Amino acid sequence: MEFLGVGGGELVAILIIALIVAGPKRMMQWAYVLGKYTAKARALWAESMTYLQQELKEAGMDVELPKEPPTRGSINRQIAKSLTPVTKPLEDALSETSRQINEVKPTVTESNGRGLNLPKAPPTDDSQPNLGTWSGGKPVDE
Repeated sequence: MEFLGVGGGELVAILIIALIVAGPKRMMQWAYVLGKYTAKARALWAESMTYLQQELKEAGMDVELPKEPPTRGSINRQIAKSLTPVTKPLEDALSETSRQINEVKPTVTESNGRGLNLPKAPPTDDSQPNLGTWSGGKPVDE
C-alpha cells in the first residue's frame, strides 16, 4: 500500500528517524496536531459538499456528492461502475470463450488418451543424439 508515493517500509523508516530526531514526547504532540488538522479538513469537506449539494438542488440538478473525501479505492470503484457498459460485453465474451474451450478440451484429450493427437515423430538414425521421446528416439527411462 502506498500513501503519497511512500510505501510501508519507507514509512516505517521515516517514523523511526523522526522518533530518534524528535523524541517520543514531541512525536506524540505532532500526531495529535496532525489528527486535529485531519479532522478539520474532513469537516470542511463535508460542509463544502453540503452547501454545494444544496446549490445543485436549487439549480434543478439531481447529483449526489460524496460526504467523505475521495480515496483511491472510492475513485477506482466509481471508475469501474462508470465503465461497466463497456466492460460487461467483453467479460461476457471472455466467459463464453473459456466455456467453449472447456467443452473442446475433453474431445482433444480423448483422441489418443495422452493429450493432443500429434503426428508421429520421424524415425531417428544413429548419427543424431537420443534426446528422449520428444526427439523421436527411444524413451530415456528404458
